[in-house]
Amino acid sequence: MRLKGKRLKRKRILQLMVLGVIFLGVVLIPVGCAKGNVYDGLRAYSLESVKKEARQNKKVKVAIAFGGGGIRGFMHLGVIKAFEEAGIKVDIVTGSSAGSIAATLYATGKPYPELEQIILDLKEDEIADFVLSTKGFINGQSIAQWVNRVTGSPDISSLPIKLGITVTELNSERALLLRQGNVGQAVQASASIPGAFIPVKTNGKTFVDGGMLSLVPVRFAKAMGADFVIGVDIYCGNKPAYEDSTMGVLYTSFRIQNCALGMIEAKESDALIAPGYEPPTFSSFETKKESIDAGYQAAKAMMPKIKKGIAQILSH
Repeated sequence: MRLKGKRLKRKRILQLMVLGVIFLGVVLIPVGCAKGNVYDGLRAYSLESVKKEARQNKKVKVAIAFGGGGIRGFMHLGVIKAFEEAGIKVDIVTGSSAGSIAATLYATGKPYPELEQIILDLKEDEIADFVLSTKGFINGQSIAQWVNRVTGSPDISSLPIKLGITVTELNSERALLLRQGNVGQAVQASASIPGAFIPVKTNGKTFVDGGMLSLVPVRFAKAMGADFVIGVDIYCGNKPAYEDSTMGVLYTSFRIQNCALGMIEAKESDALIAPGYEPPTFSSFETKKESIDAGYQAAKAMMPKIKKGIAQILSH
């Protein structure tokens, strides 16, 4: 019996070794080598320094703060459509994570039909560069390259509409705002989900997802000089039932924690747009149009309040 037990144990070890080799083979096939995300041209500013600069300009300004939320970011495009239809001109845009893409596209000043075509043409493999690294399994540089291609690779500070992109700085443990530097690299930094994306490094700082500490960047929009801020929450307005699995529990727990912190700032906006739509999966590129429409309908519903609030400020 003892000899039989030893044979079974050896057999089990061999099975595990084979499974390990198979797993490594599957993982290694589709990935490339990780590249260092070191961008020393980016310039990040604290909330206090942004406020100091804004005090010098007293013109009444309206801002949109586009929130983070991964694949839900397509809803931001519908918000932009509603604002263009309403004829509301925005002076400042801020964005966190997925919201940094929307904020950047808006800041180019391109008309809505052109922005819509850019998003509808976007394929998942254009922004997903999988790698094998101890720092993450997505490099992130494909996002930077795509943003630079569709925007012309401008400096953040040179865009027609004033733009601020949030990041979380790991060493100082605080939210910072990118105001200068290559716009694609800034978006990559803001969208670098910890553990999934390789972080971005610049001038001794380490940047990850801006939505960690500023999910809907209302405070930075106000710090940049906005008198009326419209927040766009695409992440916490809808709370679907969690999937009863290990990943489902982890994801839902992270979402609860992120929203508990993030919604405190989001509610400091003068008007909050919160679409109730939830995409079917993490990577539902096939439901872009449904997401865009959800953002559009939610923004239209808030438009009377937004117009009234802006008119009150302008009348003072």
